[in-house]
Amino acid sequence: MSEVMKPRVWLDMDPGIDDAWALVVAMNQSIVTGISTVAGNAGLQNTYANAKRVLEVVGGRRVPVVPGASEPLLTPLATAPGFHGQGGMGEWNVSTEIIPPEMTRVWTWWSQHAGEMNSTHLIATGPLTNIAISLLAYPHLSTIWASVTCMCGALPGAQMDKAQEFNVYTDPHAADIVFHWAQRVQLIGINVAHKAVIPMSDLDRLNRMGEVGHMLEKMLKFYSQRARGEGGDPRAFPIDDVVAVAAVVRPEIFEWREMPLAVVREGPLRGTVVLSPIDVRRSPVRVATDVDVAGFRDWLWEAMDCYEEESW
Repeated sequence: MSEVMKPRVWLDMDPGIDDAWALVVAMNQSIVTGISTVAGNAGLQNTYANAKRVLEVVGGRRVPVVPGASEPLLTPLATAPGFHGQGGMGEWNVSTEIIPPEMTRVWTWWSQHAGEMNSTHLIATGPLTNIAISLLAYPHLSTIWASVTCMCGALPGAQMDKAQEFNVYTDPHAADIVFHWAQRVQLIGINVAHKAVIPMSDLDRLNRMGEVGHMLEKMLKFYSQRARGEGGDPRAFPIDDVVAVAAVVRPEIFEWREMPLAVVREGPLRGTVVLSPIDVRRSPVRVATDVDVAGFRDWLWEAMDCYEEESW
């Protein structure tokens, strides 16, 4: 894909193993203008350090990494060591980085650089806390992005074993704010992301991809054993955050439908995404309803080809 055709993206992440693969793919398939990190799969000191370390491996040291929120808006932080390990990177080395209290947080960064963002797509693969704070602190940021693609929740009415999904469950108040106030929002729910699973046998391909492949292979050995079967096939595992990148780079492999959305913020259904037909102030969210699984897998491994070539 030529530089002219590549979309400009900003990644808002909580790396996280599938976030790491999403970052690797995005560096090849888009022009990554920046990365912000949020507490989610691991604490903020871990997610901030993890994003910087993955960037070093893929040669993206010039991409700015900006810290964001260290906890959800109104609920205690619950991380995901069962899927991602204590530091978020599975069996890849755990690291943290002390973030100076005076360091600019991402909502301030976005406000200071808002004029540069109007052709940039925001891809959020963690809890939506950073975006919600930006909308509350700087309302003009609601319209600056070309699109806001969120990997969270599930399509209302989808037949799922669980109504919630980690990102929206972790900070349901933030997700509801984003669905209410942000413009040009796209939703990739787990009911769609969990169709685009990767066969366990495909992991062998990473061994031919140099340092990048070895990094991912070490992470995914940990993650795949814990996530396998999440999409219904015990021989495969989902990589939700990579699907969110595909939604921006290859939107034609998805089916879409527009609907206004809200989030249940409290109680036993906390984190459930629901239709919001009575709130006329809410702009419709463009929701993925299906994905071409073969097309997704072809795109993913084509995106990884450059790393295989570098290893020879």
